[in-house]
Amino acid sequence: MEQKINTNVEVLIKWFMFTSAITGLGIVAAFWPVKANVPFIVIPSILVLLFAKPVFFEKLKLTTLVIIRLLIIVVALGFFDGQLYVNIVLWMLVVNILEATFTDLILHKQYYNAVSGFLVAIGVFALSGTWVSSGVMHNYYLANGATTTITILYVIAYTLWNIIFVSYEFRPSVTLMHFGVLSAPIFGSIINGWLGALGGVGLWLILRANTLSIAGWMQIGNKAWFEKEYYLPWMERLIKWSHKKSVQIVFMCINIILMMIVLIMAYQTGSFVLPTLF
Repeated sequence: MEQKINTNVEVLIKWFMFTSAITGLGIVAAFWPVKANVPFIVIPSILVLLFAKPVFFEKLKLTTLVIIRLLIIVVALGFFDGQLYVNIVLWMLVVNILEATFTDLILHKQYYNAVSGFLVAIGVFALSGTWVSSGVMHNYYLANGATTTITILYVIAYTLWNIIFVSYEFRPSVTLMHFGVLSAPIFGSIINGWLGALGGVGLWLILRANTLSIAGWMQIGNKAWFEKEYYLPWMERLIKWSHKKSVQIVFMCINIILMMIVLIMAYQTGSFVLPTLF
């Protein structure tokens, strides 16, 4: 019994260290898109793509992430319009969500979470992005709804939908890892709340992209280690419970309620718009 408790504590400490590390790296990569983004995200991602032999889905996902990370360097150096870049990021978020949603729908036959996924994809248009290029903090972007409530509710809905998707896509040990990956941008937003209008929950999207990119090359490069070292029997039981039809319906209903509130509030404030690319 004591050994089991010690094992649980050890795994949770590793999880906390991992989550803290990607949170910190994600924050510095957000504020320093060249000096930090390149060594922490771009270079390791390229090395993993070249030498770690990822499967097609992993290669596609990481390649998409690293392209966006490369483009932000061009924007930060002044060779590409910042606002256009942010609009591209929002559209890429829609594509990313739909990709996972159709995986749920076609591959995993998880129709309830697919409903949540489609609503979360539509909800992206309740957010608007802003490139920040002046003042003390500069060369990063914010993604906010017309009100803080809209943004927070969207983040909750997205996080709930995505962790359910991940629990079908990966083994329980890697799902635990992704609990950390999804928690990191939330923690980062809270940590940077002191920035006021230049930080807080508006940083969630850029931190989500950064921490997912970092976790992506870590997971692909060290998949066997994460699967072994992050295994917890109770986590496996929790996931099996969450996959029950009744539980999935409850999760879907929660997400429907959250996204309906987001969409109604966005409509009332006139902030439901499509990001322009031209």
